Amino acid sequence: MLRTMAGIILGYLIFAVPSYLLFRLTHVDPHAPASLGFEAFSVGYGIVFSFLGGYIGASVGGKRTLWVAFMIAAIIAAGAIASMMATRINWSPMSALICMVPAALVGGWIRVRRHPTASG
Repeated sequence: MLRTMAGIILGYLIFAVPSYLLFRLTHVDPHAPASLGFEAFSVGYGIVFSFLGGYIGASVGGKRTLWVAFMIAAIIAAGAIASMMATRINWSPMSALICMVPAALVGGWIRVRRHPTASG
């Protein structure tokens, strides 16, 4: 159980911290329109770190690898939905729902495919 919780927390932090730093260091408001180039870069950036979060979180999570990836994806989705409820529907949380949630699930799925004895 402790490994499962650690996998979920670590996986989410692998996604959330780099995402937070990207917007903080570039001084771009994630709830406001941005240049198309920045939006495309940040979506790709988010996909990479979401995938890594799902993969590494599932690796740490022990035998519950897919469940850990699902929980990471659910937390990302809940954050995106809460963001849209608090502000409005815009590019950043929509890209999280459409691109980053599936990327976290794919990361966990690939972890299971590469190490099938650890699946659960």
